[in-house]
Amino acid sequence: MKYINDLNFRKNFLWNVVGTSLNAFNSLFFMIIVTRINGLNDSGIFTLAFSLACLLCIIGGYEGRVFQVTDIKKEFNDKEYIIHRFLTTILMMIIAFLYTRLQNYNFEKTLITLLLCLMKGLEVIADVFYGILQKNNYLYKVGISLTIKSIFSVICFFVIDKTTNSLILSCLTLVIVWLIILIVYDIVNSVILIDKKEKINKKNILLLFKSGFFAFSILFLSMYLINAPKYALDGRVTEELQAVFGIILMPATVISLCAQYLLQPFLAKMSDSYKKGNRNMFKKVVNLILIIIILIGVFAFGACWVIGIPILNIIYNVKLDGYRTHLLIIIIGAVLYSLGTLYSTALTTIRKTFIQFIIYVSSSIFGLIISIILIEKYALLGAALAYFSIMVFQFILYILYYHLVINKVAFLKCEETI
Repeated sequence: MKYINDLNFRKNFLWNVVGTSLNAFNSLFFMIIVTRINGLNDSGIFTLAFSLACLLCIIGGYEGRVFQVTDIKKEFNDKEYIIHRFLTTILMMIIAFLYTRLQNYNFEKTLITLLLCLMKGLEVIADVFYGILQKNNYLYKVGISLTIKSIFSVICFFVIDKTTNSLILSCLTLVIVWLIILIVYDIVNSVILIDKKEKINKKNILLLFKSGFFAFSILFLSMYLINAPKYALDGRVTEELQAVFGIILMPATVISLCAQYLLQPFLAKMSDSYKKGNRNMFKKVVNLILIIIILIGVFAFGACWVIGIPILNIIYNVKLDGYRTHLLIIIIGAVLYSLGTLYSTALTTIRKTFIQFIIYVSSSIFGLIISIILIEKYALLGAALAYFSIMVFQFILYILYYHLVINKVAFLKCEETI
């Protein structure tokens, strides 16, 4: 039995790494394609639209998969999570449309933004089915789904953009790919795991908005913090410089996403340790992930110092020689952000969410102010410094609070000997 459990963990871990890695690199590949085929101006539009879609999709995802998977008391059933996710996705699309109107975007920029938001909407709908698979120890199927979507998305996006030179048609292709795989794979594999006897309680669906609010707020503000300098650049620099910042920010985004996929296979172990009251094991899991993230960060910093800019020059066919300092500053910030995500996940598992809401509100206010100040003074260097400053501020708050409460919080059962 132990061998089977270990085998399942390895299979889940491997496929999750492959699928989430490819999905994490998708935005990188899209940026490469758009920059090379459509030029820096369109690349600037795309990177901002994609960032906005990522931010708004947090509304669609609302409480997030971590909340769903770690719902060990089964406060809500699978059907209630699914219905709630469809409602939040509709809300997300309404807000996306209103935002483009308030910003007075032209037709092309509006349509690109809405199509990317729709793709992300399909992503968060798929994610609620991923939660069902993960809870039933089928995380490897999530990895397979993400692998298929990532490969087909990039191939189809490239073919359509190369053939038509149209960002609108290329983004529409992404929507079609995600919709097809959602229907024929994600839903098909998940619905058989749902208890047919589950009853839908409308009050529970409404209660999910309340219960998941702090988790949602944390995710939303977390995404805002990653891109706060990018949003602050909008209207203050040209689309070309927006594209340049998007390019040097891309390695940091990949690091952050890699840290997230590292966390996914350990969620069950964290939740199980908390459920059994095994505080020592819980802390060991957190410390193990901490070490792995730091090692990844050291490697990434060294690689970016030596070959980062030359590689970006080759990949994007854009001259970025004057931006190595910017890149290294951002890489350090990304590592700190990833460590903050680790502590956030640990605190969410033990249901310490309100204080995280305070941390993220404080960080967001700080980020908004510092981004405007530094960008007004130093332009792109100011954006890099703002990103770093935000991550330092947030990390300090997280590490202080985690170590303050981890030995005091009541775990669910009496502690067991490891």
